[in-house]
Amino acid sequence: MFDAAAMQAPETADSTALPEAYGLDRLEDIADEEWLPAVEVSSAAVGRKADHLLDTISFAEWDYFSNAGQVLQNPGNLLPLGTNYEVDLLRAEDQLFPVFAATLGELARFREYTWNEHLPELPQNCEQQSLSLLLLDRISWSDLSANMAALMSQVGNRSAAIVFFGQEIPDDLRSWSVPILHLPDQRPSAQAIAVQMLFGGQDTYYADKGWLAANRLGHAPPETVGVDREKLGRIDQYVERAIRRKAIPGCQVLVAKSGQIIYDKTFGYFTYDKQQAVDHESIYDLASLTKAAATTLGVMRLEEEGKVDLAGRLREYLPAYQKTGLKYLRVRHLLAHHTGLQANLPIAHWLRQDDLFASSPSKDYPLAVSDNVYLKKGVREDLLAEVAEVRTARRQFFRYSDVNFILLQQLIEEQANASLDDYLNKTFYEPLGLQRLLFRPGLVFPESEIVPTELDRRWRKELVRGEVHDESATLLGGVGGHAGLFGNARDLAALFQMLIQDGTYAGDRYLQAQTIKEFTKRNGYNYRAFGFDRLAGHSKSLRRYGASDNTFGHTGFTGTCVWADPEEDLIFIFLSNRIYPDKYNNKLQKLGLRERIHKIVYQSLDSFRQDV
Repeated sequence: MFDAAAMQAPETADSTALPEAYGLDRLEDIADEEWLPAVEVSSAAVGRKADHLLDTISFAEWDYFSNAGQVLQNPGNLLPLGTNYEVDLLRAEDQLFPVFAATLGELARFREYTWNEHLPELPQNCEQQSLSLLLLDRISWSDLSANMAALMSQVGNRSAAIVFFGQEIPDDLRSWSVPILHLPDQRPSAQAIAVQMLFGGQDTYYADKGWLAANRLGHAPPETVGVDREKLGRIDQYVERAIRRKAIPGCQVLVAKSGQIIYDKTFGYFTYDKQQAVDHESIYDLASLTKAAATTLGVMRLEEEGKVDLAGRLREYLPAYQKTGLKYLRVRHLLAHHTGLQANLPIAHWLRQDDLFASSPSKDYPLAVSDNVYLKKGVREDLLAEVAEVRTARRQFFRYSDVNFILLQQLIEEQANASLDDYLNKTFYEPLGLQRLLFRPGLVFPESEIVPTELDRRWRKELVRGEVHDESATLLGGVGGHAGLFGNARDLAALFQMLIQDGTYAGDRYLQAQTIKEFTKRNGYNYRAFGFDRLAGHSKSLRRYGASDNTFGHTGFTGTCVWADPEEDLIFIFLSNRIYPDKYNNKLQKLGLRERIHKIVYQSLDSFRQDV
């Protein structure tokens, strides 16, 4: 019998403090060194944050609550919860659960209700995915128990669940036919773990069926997946040096291993004036990550539905190109950049025009690109018409080209009968619960939550913020098959976790495993995959450190990257705005920061052994 009471909670003293310096690498080759050499560095603050509690608590505390927490009953198999729940969070007025609320806010939209001598009045117009979640301990239950029937009548036909914090759960509470999650006390780490257990973010013990494996990303200390936190923590000094050298103003860095986020930090500020610190909700321009995290996903789904064939030619899907050389291009050639098409659209003449945008909508400026930025009528259509004039090569060869993915965007929009952003929102982002992975974020989020890119003195004559940096994507209305997607590290991690989980996430299937395998393997024309880049084509040294040949992902011009290694069940994400204040800042590349951090990640694997 699973006996949580027999376990003892560890001391709560902070065992996660990291040394000030872990060392920086030299600029010469380090392939023959087991670890990067130590170098004295300044400990000047650069705004580092590690906000998620579960990445930083001791392994002993994590282990205790992960084993002590359990689902006592689960009528209707409601738990674990899926994505996109609207939660009514109910608690006693004098019982605060701040960490529970903060962690819940990362996974679901919720409203909080409290009671004292009077029960709260719950709204009657509930959504289909609505849940009433009751937080209790022994004291609050003794106050509520006499009125529980009245409260449950208010809940009505909505789903309901109870989380009880305390060593012994009252017998009369278990008489209610709702799911009950029990944890032995309500310290902060227990509150955070309770949320993850509710949503399937970690392995959880169910009294009626035993252990149920996690089905979505959660947070956990590095030691849970065999990683020594001090060795992984060497990342900090690399990033801090890059910020001091003004390679980047700030960034988000995330590492997920075996379905758990084990490193999730933000560094620095939006700009070098240090007015606003980067946090986990900060939204970055992902640049060419759009190709992998948006357009390629759309093609994958359409291929599964039989609407697109990788061997099919463009003329089968886009009649507008029937009289051009583009009609002979195959879908797989576009995905592989094996067309020989020019790298960019011919937009120089557009950049010389000074009447393309207005600050308010009108019949002549109807298309919103961002807040207070509206595109002139007909510009998008005229630019797409010019694509037909792009010359095709006599012989197809590899050339990295944005034009390939603008053509794929048109293919998706034609076959899906929807705009690229609407199709992806409906098919992937919204069902996955990814609220901060989107096009045109300036129409949804306040400017204060969006990291600026370039101070554009040549064309836009202003700081670019909330509007895609790529000029072609801007002229297309902010949505391009090659650029335009914005996001944060956590949402991007969930998307790529779905891919390395063979297309499933939080109990739902988005793609077939065979489709993912087909698109992420080497394409047969060059070192890349279909729509994705492959790490094996870039970094032989990372392969020596343990990266598998099947690692896929993409990089972005603004200073971003995402890499997923399915063999190691590993995700690495780096998001920055290295092009602030201008796109000619190439210090990030000179420092090789992204690759060097990635090496530390691989070096850290299997570096922790639990004492027996």
